[in-house]
Amino acid sequence: MCGLFAQWSVSAVEVGPVLAALRSRGPDDQGLWQQPVAGGLLQLLHTRLAIQDLTPAGHQPMQSTDGRFSIVFNGEIYNALELRHQLERLGFCFRSHSDTEVLLEGFARWGVALFPRLNGIFALAIWDSTGQELTLARDPLGVKPLLWWRTSSGWAVGSELAAFRAARRPHQPQLDPLALEQFWTWGAVQAPRTMVRDLEIFPSGHWARWRPGQPGDRWQLQAFNSWPERSWTTDQLTYAEAVEGVGTRLEQAVARQMLADVPVGAFLSGGIDSAALVALMGRQTSHPVQTISLGFRETGSVADERSAAAQVARHLGTDHRSIEVGGAEAEAWFPDFVDALDQPSVDGFNTYLVARCARQQGLKVALSGLGGDELLAGYPSFQAAWSHQQRPQVASALRARLPRRLVQRLGWDSAAFEAGAASGAAWFRQLPRGERLEIPLAAQELEPQLVSLDLPAQLSRLELAGYMANILLRDSDAVTMHHGLELRVPFLDGDLVRYSLQLPGPYRMRPGSVKPLLVDAMQGLLPDSVLNGVKRGFELPLARWLQDWPAPQLDPGLLGHSWPARVSRARTQFLRQPRHYRSWWQWTVLAAWIRAWPNLALPAE
Repeated sequence: MCGLFAQWSVSAVEVGPVLAALRSRGPDDQGLWQQPVAGGLLQLLHTRLAIQDLTPAGHQPMQSTDGRFSIVFNGEIYNALELRHQLERLGFCFRSHSDTEVLLEGFARWGVALFPRLNGIFALAIWDSTGQELTLARDPLGVKPLLWWRTSSGWAVGSELAAFRAARRPHQPQLDPLALEQFWTWGAVQAPRTMVRDLEIFPSGHWARWRPGQPGDRWQLQAFNSWPERSWTTDQLTYAEAVEGVGTRLEQAVARQMLADVPVGAFLSGGIDSAALVALMGRQTSHPVQTISLGFRETGSVADERSAAAQVARHLGTDHRSIEVGGAEAEAWFPDFVDALDQPSVDGFNTYLVARCARQQGLKVALSGLGGDELLAGYPSFQAAWSHQQRPQVASALRARLPRRLVQRLGWDSAAFEAGAASGAAWFRQLPRGERLEIPLAAQELEPQLVSLDLPAQLSRLELAGYMANILLRDSDAVTMHHGLELRVPFLDGDLVRYSLQLPGPYRMRPGSVKPLLVDAMQGLLPDSVLNGVKRGFELPLARWLQDWPAPQLDPGLLGHSWPARVSRARTQFLRQPRHYRSWWQWTVLAAWIRAWPNLALPAE
């Protein structure tokens, strides 16, 4: 995994500040390739976190053997060895053992038809000097970030906002008022927006091509990935076959994602998702798996995972480290967390803390259980939806996933929301036109694709496109790469996702059991305390910590006339009932993020 930046305009960017902004993503190496193109300058910049082929042969930007293609790439290609063998049979000779060279020569052979062949997580830019065109691509679920900024006189793409800020692209950045509203409503900015106006998130599962002199905005955008649009019935697949299918594909995903020339460890919480990964990792190696868990000195009402994680570690024989963090350390590390976050979010501090500890323990790659809840129906919203078999009532279950302040602002009650709802996928139709802008665009665009899926599959698609893409993946990548730690997510393996989305709803839901397919697939590998355990989220004792932290030093009136009242309500609510800390935490993060970007123009009244 790495950091990348590319740009074309009549003026060059200052290379040093951009590489410095990306250095935490790639502390092992850095590089620059540039060439005059169409009256401007094309620049490719890269910082490397060496995971496969640690030699200089993996240096980027990398050029093909004939010099025609140049690439900058962030990610991991898990089927690189398989593709390498295919290309060798076609006559290609490789100079390195890196997956970057496989991408480069694969693109030379197959062009954009390469992207559907990939099993991995990736964001890349490839320049074709003969065809005079640049191609971008991003993995199907958007595990790896890619942002772009486009104008009539130039463009830039990169791994994070910090690189654009260092490159002064745009030259005078402005805070996007709608993105600000999305953050306050959802806890994160919703793609394709970012906090910076006109700087957008490149869509996952797409490639784009730029040709100098092409009419319009010069970009061609095309999807290369599609997900299943129909669910199997119980007549087409038995439950035992479904259990075997999930278990086999998850084990294959873990085996693929342990590929590295550095040690690979795991975050271990004691819950079934991370425990399942560690159990399967142990079957791939003769050495104890290195695992990390995090606990807190002041727990308050938050469950401490260390005891459960230690029990799993003993059962599986891992090399386990249990780390304790207190409020004083959390406060001291908070500014660095905001710097790592790239965009403000209500989430991410938990992953930041465990990633920091994992890197201090020497880990460079860690597997995470992200995606298990979304894919295998682990959230309470799945159970709520399944408990109502009548289609109009599904809207109520989906409504439960909306932020409470949005529901209250719209004045909804359950009966009004459910009335006239034609399908579970049509929940956002109940929104007044102006409020639709705050709903994730991905969820709106998904509606036509969901009508033939059963209810759990509909919810999985919505979760993957919403909460997973806009919060969990974005935050996790930012805060782990900030520490030079590569995070891998086997539950989001493409083969496993496609298979799971087609499974019959009754197989993914069982009264009194969460994720029954995973539970049954892990029988004999994990203790009963894990298989039958109660689901708990990875929470921080923020209610306790924030009581000791100073109030943010930012005038909320700078953001608009409604903000002083919002912040005052959040502060009052927190002081009266500290367990209602979410809004005050949001303001704490947002204020620190804005103060860290002093030249960002704020919304005008």
